[in-house]
Amino acid sequence: MKLKGKTYTVANATSLLGRDLAKTLAEEGANLILSGLDHVELDTLLKELEETTEGNHNVVLLQPSKEIDWLNVLEEIQNDYDSLSGIILVHSIFTENRSIYEVSFEEFNEVMYEHVWGTYLGTRTLRPLLKDEADAKIINVIEPSFEDVYERNLYYTATGAIEALTHSTAIEMSKEDVDVYALSYRPNVKQDEEKFERSNPKAISVILDILTGEEKKPTGETIIIS
Repeated sequence: MKLKGKTYTVANATSLLGRDLAKTLAEEGANLILSGLDHVELDTLLKELEETTEGNHNVVLLQPSKEIDWLNVLEEIQNDYDSLSGIILVHSIFTENRSIYEVSFEEFNEVMYEHVWGTYLGTRTLRPLLKDEADAKIINVIEPSFEDVYERNLYYTATGAIEALTHSTAIEMSKEDVDVYALSYRPNVKQDEEKFERSNPKAISVILDILTGEEKKPTGETIIIS
């Protein structure tokens, strides 16, 4: 397995995509540092991975907009792992379904602070741990919103800002041979009785292709999955 023994940190690991991605990476033999806001959900996921896979996994509480939380992730990696092979930031963006011109300062600031500033903080803090630069990857994965959204919604504004930050980061990281990507997708929606669930396998397949080198995309690009 190409990912066996490699170490990745997955932010927002208890989201629908984050959970499925973590399980897939662990099954491929990767070591995982799982982070998120809910310690109970993180511990539940960790227990499941420890019972079904052989990797060295751990959890850290993380609010992406707080530098101290990223420093805690940094310390955890330094204490328990030799190096870091990749940073995967899963973005679950939920906003009010209204025009960008109608949102409040508080809502605009909260969304942008968490996802754009948080992405910058995470990349800046963990970048020194990406030691095998020729193999290192940073991936921003933007999950679709469960609500119907329109092109002028704050969701798309945040998405565009993440993509712009990805592009500028890639220019800087290209000097050090670190590849940076954004992944934006619209998976199928499956209805199970009264509950709607997102189907993520195609997005996860693309992420695996990037991590293993199967996906030959220029660094800095946004990969769109329809």
